[in-house]
Amino acid sequence: MDGDTEAASCAGCRMPGERTARQALIPGWDQARIHGTTAVIVGLGALGNEVAKNLALLGVGRLVLCDPDVVSSSNLSRTVLFTGDDVGRPKVEAAAAAVRRIAPGIVVDPRRADLVRGVGIGELADAGVVLGCLDSRRARLQLLSRCVLGGARLVDGGTHPWGGEVRVRVDPAEGCYSCSLPAGQRASTDDPVSCAAAAERPQPSSILSTALVAAWMTVAAGRLLLGERLPWRLLSVDGLTGTTGNTAVTRDPACPHHRPATPVELLPVDVTATVGQLLAVLPAGVEPVTWVLFGLPGFCYDCSRTVAAGVPAGRGVVPCPSCGQPVRMRLTQRIRDALPDVRLSELDVAPGEILPVLEGGDTRWFRLAPNPTSF
Repeated sequence: MDGDTEAASCAGCRMPGERTARQALIPGWDQARIHGTTAVIVGLGALGNEVAKNLALLGVGRLVLCDPDVVSSSNLSRTVLFTGDDVGRPKVEAAAAAVRRIAPGIVVDPRRADLVRGVGIGELADAGVVLGCLDSRRARLQLLSRCVLGGARLVDGGTHPWGGEVRVRVDPAEGCYSCSLPAGQRASTDDPVSCAAAAERPQPSSILSTALVAAWMTVAAGRLLLGERLPWRLLSVDGLTGTTGNTAVTRDPACPHHRPATPVELLPVDVTATVGQLLAVLPAGVEPVTWVLFGLPGFCYDCSRTVAAGVPAGRGVVPCPSCGQPVRMRLTQRIRDALPDVRLSELDVAPGEILPVLEGGDTRWFRLAPNPTSF
């Protein structure tokens, strides 16, 4: 179609000349509503690439991209947002740059971190939709749990060589991914597969199944963002037979993923606040904790030096920066254990996090204020 013909065809569009003018012709479409929302994408591998590209072209106003990994050469046959020059670069940074090129004006917020350290539960709750593009059962359950706590709407996808599935969770009362698993797998600790280790642990995958599942995930997300009813919750996609199957998911009363964090009390401080500032605005006698372990200062007995905190969570031993001898760091989740001038972000607390605060035998929920630098 030449330029004159294309311009003429759009002459009657509700928003003539705009990139999304053809979408505006769809009955019931509300581009302003799409543009005014935020979508959170967790996992920027093959599936996350396709979903991010689709949502950017759809005209979503803001994308939060969360992934701790770097681009591997094995990604390149399945990822439209990465090029050979991106190998070794953080996935979220490469994807953010590409999304800005294909959708000028979009706000992209890259978070190079795993889910718990990268996106707070409050941010998930505020998003129009959360999209899970993860490669392990453990990671999918973790995202499900955090979405349930915040009451966030989740579209979760998974692939196999010739297809995959899309699971939608709109209400915590509904059956979920966890409900469909045996009880023993709900707390499993399988490891996510890093693309950087693909040469050691190859997983069968191609753009064929990725494109199919990502398309259905985008359809589900688009319907939710437009405020339209979505009549299915679990869709199986089979490229070999050319079929899709809509399966009902029954809630298991024993499933633990149905308890939202309520009520939530809003705090006047954000993630840039110090431990002392947080404790000053919390009720006296309560015990705020983080969702992940963080390190406290250790002591090197070889050179009599205190080793600063800020250790990557989960690592209990680090080399002394002075003499190189191993120093054992104490790990904790008690925020009160950290020094008063340490910022919450240094404890791996995510922006907009909802913190569990222990009071006697009960748990109260306190939400950090939004971080201005994240918007």
